Amino acid sequence: MHRSLGTVVRPTHNLKGLHLRQHRTALTAPGPSLAPAQRGIDEQASASFARRFSGGTLKKLQKQPRHHGTGVARDLPEKDIPAMGENAKHVDAPFPLTEVDKWVLSQTDEEFKYHDWDELCVILQNNELYLLKRKPSDLRRYIKWTTETKAEFGNITNFLIAHRLPKAWGKPPFTPASDIPFADPSDYRVLMNDWPYGFAPGISHIVVWTRTPIATDDTVGDMTPESRKIVADFIQRFFVSRLGPGGKDKVIWFKNWVALQSVRTVDHVHVLVRDVEPAVLEEWSKELECHKA
Repeated sequence: MHRSLGTVVRPTHNLKGLHLRQHRTALTAPGPSLAPAQRGIDEQASASFARRFSGGTLKKLQKQPRHHGTGVARDLPEKDIPAMGENAKHVDAPFPLTEVDKWVLSQTDEEFKYHDWDELCVILQNNELYLLKRKPSDLRRYIKWTTETKAEFGNITNFLIAHRLPKAWGKPPFTPASDIPFADPSDYRVLMNDWPYGFAPGISHIVVWTRTPIATDDTVGDMTPESRKIVADFIQRFFVSRLGPGGKDKVIWFKNWVALQSVRTVDHVHVLVRDVEPAVLEEWSKELECHKA
């Protein structure tokens, strides 16, 4: 997506090849605080969610944090996690359940509607990342895993460093081989998401971690035009090109604004792909020699 002078194109996604209308929002004199802008975003998000689910269990959406990433999780005893199909609307637990989470936990797996590709394209296009949902049973397991992992490692970043990221990276602050993100294979690691959202069959969720910081602006923490191009070029050569003709229609990606990120210590980009053979996914996510200590 392209940025024109005086506007911010949201979301920070590469939707090249998708024939969807671009939504542009004027950027007018941003102040040092994100609160006014965030309130506006939340109000729009709430209205959108209410429209989408006006016929369902959830009738009115209260303002909640819009991002479900691992870094916002807090200790929550398993006994405090609502059972599938249980009304979770009034749960007041240490884990910050969003209204979407509560709505999901009020369903059974059989009632859950999986995200298909067209819906994902719309969610990313409209920057409605808070609408990404896990299957009820997966959400329960995710809450339990987060609680246990934080109890053992202190936070999710420590777990990633110990068990997911390259041993050669060591601990933050990292020392990248290149100052340009994704320029050197030793500086990034492609991994399948351990806790993907509830996608329809054939859709895979990949996370690309980089020890080279991705530049952001000083307003909302969005990518700069230069860093956006760097990421887009990487997605094109690493993922799209590998898929051959029609590859651009099988790949979409996004990077959360800094204000919405759950793991801020290590920059990362989310990549969603469809109808990609397991062998290709394995090829993308294999550990390289340069990743080993």
